[in-house]
Amino acid sequence: MKTDYEFIVIGAGGAGSAAAYELARRGCEVLLIEQFQVGHDRGSSHGHSRIFRFAYAEPDYVRLAQAALLAWRELEADAGMPLLTLTGGLDLGPAGSSSLEQTEHALRAMGAVFDKLDAQSLMRRFPQWRVPGDWIGIYSPDAGIVNPTQSVEVLAVLAQGYGAQLLERTPVRGLELSGQGSPRVLTDQGKFSCRRLIVAAGAWLPQLVPQLATRLRVTQEATVFFKPQVLEPFSPRRFPIFINHLSASGLPDVYGFPVFGLPGVKVALHHGGPATTAEARGFKVAQEYIETLSGWLLRYLPAAAGPVIQAKTCLYTNTATHDFLIDLHPESSSVLLASPCSGHGFKFAPAIGKILADWALDVPNPWHFERFRLERALGSASS
Repeated sequence: MKTDYEFIVIGAGGAGSAAAYELARRGCEVLLIEQFQVGHDRGSSHGHSRIFRFAYAEPDYVRLAQAALLAWRELEADAGMPLLTLTGGLDLGPAGSSSLEQTEHALRAMGAVFDKLDAQSLMRRFPQWRVPGDWIGIYSPDAGIVNPTQSVEVLAVLAQGYGAQLLERTPVRGLELSGQGSPRVLTDQGKFSCRRLIVAAGAWLPQLVPQLATRLRVTQEATVFFKPQVLEPFSPRRFPIFINHLSASGLPDVYGFPVFGLPGVKVALHHGGPATTAEARGFKVAQEYIETLSGWLLRYLPAAAGPVIQAKTCLYTNTATHDFLIDLHPESSSVLLASPCSGHGFKFAPAIGKILADWALDVPNPWHFERFRLERALGSASS
């Protein structure tokens, strides 16, 4: 096997597989290295569903989501298969919630379509819900579901179809860097060098880049599928993805999906899990966590509060601001660190691939900008 490449990408999750695909599609020589198998369940890019939405409180992310929608449709055309299922999206919570107000303002500023609903209008439109009279909802038709396992596998297969090399079951043991010189990647399969290196290693990024060890916070999160009494009212055509904004109460937001991938409604707490590492994380979901979500369903979506059919853990790799990290390695201008994560990154995967490929090829991109810089995204060290 050859050992010198134009580009190497470490990590075949959402960001890494998208970068390899985009580079290979443009005719570049690419090696994609994955320590497990493509589509594995040990990181952040696996499972049946991730939310796609325009509804962000920050206009930057609304704009990026709009670009990502076009990128998903381009990817679907290349793959010849659907990857993004639009269901509509519902952001809801107490009227006056700052995050809901910011979301409404950002959507309006970017010209996105949405409907603002009071509690009664919300329950008439979506009778599955039982909400307090002081709640409101923001409904966006440009929201839906992407399947991370399927999408990563499609990206990796297409990348190989365009000529990329894939090396699976190959953990990276270290990096050898020399300023502007060629980076070298150390593995059990040998040492590989390249002109430009993209490190998209998710929760393993702090190990490969020690400067980030105290600056990125890895957390163990979990999702739970509950089987509704009747499935049809929670089908994608009748029940949109949702985010319940509870930040004012001090509780993590609750988000969820219609019946998709499995015969159940999937719900989870956003940023509700404990700190961990890629090696120390567990795979068992705590009973207390399941009971918290079950109680939430009984209160607001009672017809969905059936038996648990699946509960799984996953990892978030968080910056201090929950912004993405896309910036040069502090010791090498030939290495790009890519952690477009913090628990909300997968919806942007094909657009992120374009951003990373443009950097590697010295092509100006409007998203090579300050918000994703290392010092801004990481802020102060977090415990």
